[in-house]
Amino acid sequence: MKELGKRIMISVIFIPFLILALYFEGIPLYLMFLIVSIFGAQEYICMMRKAEIRISWPWFALYPLLYSLWVYYPRHGMSIIWLGVVLAMIEPLVKWHEDKSVPRMMAIVFGLIYTALMPAMIVSIGWYEQPKKILLALILMIWIVDTAAYFVGMRFGKKRNITPVSPKKSREGFIAGFLAPILILFILYLSGFTAIPMLPMVLVSIAAGIFGQLGDLLESMLKRFCKVKDSSRLIPGHGGILDRTDSILLAGAFLYSALKIINM
Repeated sequence: MKELGKRIMISVIFIPFLILALYFEGIPLYLMFLIVSIFGAQEYICMMRKAEIRISWPWFALYPLLYSLWVYYPRHGMSIIWLGVVLAMIEPLVKWHEDKSVPRMMAIVFGLIYTALMPAMIVSIGWYEQPKKILLALILMIWIVDTAAYFVGMRFGKKRNITPVSPKKSREGFIAGFLAPILILFILYLSGFTAIPMLPMVLVSIAAGIFGQLGDLLESMLKRFCKVKDSSRLIPGHGGILDRTDSILLAGAFLYSALKIINM
């Protein structure tokens, strides 16, 4: 089956489950991103090992555990981060290696942020933040951004290699991805859309148009560092779980932080 056919087939199968989890929130949303945390942790550890940064396998369980603690005890978020950092320090201190221990510790801490805290921040948007369904709006907006950036880049992309970590990315595609949420926001404003207030929708547009695309570049940077094409082969035609959620992770983390700031 051709690559595009595989992508379409997987999307048709899994997108309805994603939409349902985002719509009903609660436990389905927690379980969906628990899967992201579990498989994301496995992929991240494997990628780092290919870069000769040997994160120990207990972190495969610790990352999802810290994710769950953050989701259920969001008021203790800073304490959970502190706990993760302390745990990340222990292994390098016990198994000291002059050249490898500090890079390993830094990689463990980033893995904590990437596969535990970011997914937890996204779930927290659905569980605790107002207005409701804003997370669903974010995911839909990210899909619009990805679609606009892909097709404009393929059709009109001339200025490529805008960043060395992703040479195929074009300036035209990036700009299209940035402008698409603004256009959608303008249409919603003219139509009198009131289901979600305008300020949160502006934050959704910024999250999708800027941080969603930066999340994709972040994952490209990790893969280039680890010298892998995909984070894994978990999803036929799509790569790994991190390949499919890279935009959502960074965009969701920004949206969560922005909502917390304006609600202070």
